[in-house]
Formats: sequence, structure tokens, C-alpha cells
Amino acid sequence: MEAPTSTSTVKKQIPIEEGLFYQPATPEEKPYLIGSKCNVCGNVTFPKMQICPRCAKRNTMEETHLSGKGKIDTFSIVNAALPGFKAPSIQAYVNLEEGPRIWTLITGCEPKEGALKIGMEVELVLAKVKEDADGTELISYQFRPIKK
Repeated sequence: MEAPTSTSTVKKQIPIEEGLFYQPATPEEKPYLIGSKCNVCGNVTFPKMQICPRCAKRNTMEETHLSGKGKIDTFSIVNAALPGFKAPSIQAYVNLEEGPRIWTLITGCEPKEGALKIGMEVELVLAKVKEDADGTELISYQFRPIKK
């Protein structure tokens, strides 16, 4: 008798928006956010920008890779969601090590009271946000608490 074969399929994944993050091609690689750094005043931004918002100089912003490590500045448990998105969720502002303060979804913990603390260290992950009508997974940057 022949053993059954697996018919599981790998779902196609695409970024929810191009140019925000690097999606690793192999398991050895790590994802990173794509920002920019001003070569005049040193200001770092996310997402990447053409004009520095601090010194307002043109043609000074160079693409830079952001480590994806940071600390929670503030957060909220959100009990409602747009169609196709899951609820409840945790939404937060995270202060990245390189300087930018970004809005993000938090994953890796239950969206309930006491799951997070202000100042908690978090790290970048790429995760499914929703699926489109064809079953393609739309992925985006999210952060999860660093287990110590």
C-alpha cells in the first residue's frame, strides 16, 4: 500500500506595501525595515524619505537598514477591525534603536490587559496581516516582545 502524499500548499506572500521592509529569501537572513538617514544632520526616518524632515535639505537622504529592535512607547488593545483584519489586536508606538518612532501591530502575545509594559523591548517580525480574495497572504512588519 502506498503512503499518502501531502497536498499542503505554500501560500503566496506579498508585502502589504513595497519598500517598507526586506523580506528574507532564506531562513538564515533576517528581515529589516528600510529607512533613510540624512547625510547632513544624521536624522533617521521610517519609512524612507526624499527630503529630511529635520533640516529640510534635498538630496541628502540615503537608504539605510534599520535593525528592527526597539522599545514600546505606548500601546492600546483594539477591539474593532476593518473587514478582513483580525480583532482584537494590539497597536503600539515603538521607539526604534536608530531613533524613529513608528506605529505597528504587536504580535507574539495575547491582546489582553497585562500582556505588555511601556519600555518593553520588542523585535521585528514579518507576519500575515490578512488574505486577499485569491488567498494570497498580505504580510507586513510587526513587532513581538523579546523573551528574556
